[in-house]
Amino acid sequence: MRSTFSILPYINRSKVKADGTTAVLCRITIDGKSSTITTGIYCRPEDWNSSKGTIRTVRENNRLQEFKKSV
Repeated sequence: MRSTFSILPYINRSKVKADGTTAVLCRITIDGKSSTITTGIYCRPEDWNSSKGTIRTVRENNRLQEFKKSV
């Protein structure tokens, strides 16, 4: 049986904290069943590139890439 697996990082633009940042969440889908987890990474909404799923600041983007590797 063939299995499908995908990782989709995204931000919740409706929940911006007082300092102007929002959490980066990660949706993991395996065989059509999805689960959402937090990454522990925060960024400003204007630094988020939704088409690529990356953060414009290098340090935070490297943390996100390491998180995706560990998943």
